[in-house]
Amino acid sequence: MALSMIQRKKILAILFFLRIRRRRRRQRRIWAQSWIRRRTAQGVLGNLVQELQTEDGEMYQKYFRLVPEDFQFLLNKVSPLITKVNTNMRKSISPDERLAVTLRLSPF
Repeated sequence: MALSMIQRKKILAILFFLRIRRRRRRQRRIWAQSWIRRRTAQGVLGNLVQELQTEDGEMYQKYFRLVPEDFQFLLNKVSPLITKVNTNMRKSISPDERLAVTLRLSPF
C-alpha cells in the first residue's frame, strides 16, 4: 500500500503534534515550587517566631498581640478544629502556622 505525499505529511504532522503534547505533560510534574518546599526551614514561623518566643517576649507580644503562654493556650483549644491531613502531594499547613498567620493578619 503506497501512501501519497499528502497522506505522509498528515501522518507526520499528527505524530509531531502528539509528541509535543506528551512533552508538555512531562514538564508539569513539579507540583510545588522550590521556594514553597523550603517553607518549613526558612519560613517566618520556622525562624522569626521561634526566635521572638525564646529571646524577646515583648516583641513577640507586639507581633501577635498575645504573650507566648496565651498563644499556646489558644493553640491547644483550636488545634483540633484547624488541623488538616497531609497528602501524598504535599504537607498540610500546621495548626501553629495557621493560628500565627490568622493572629498576625487579623484586624483586631
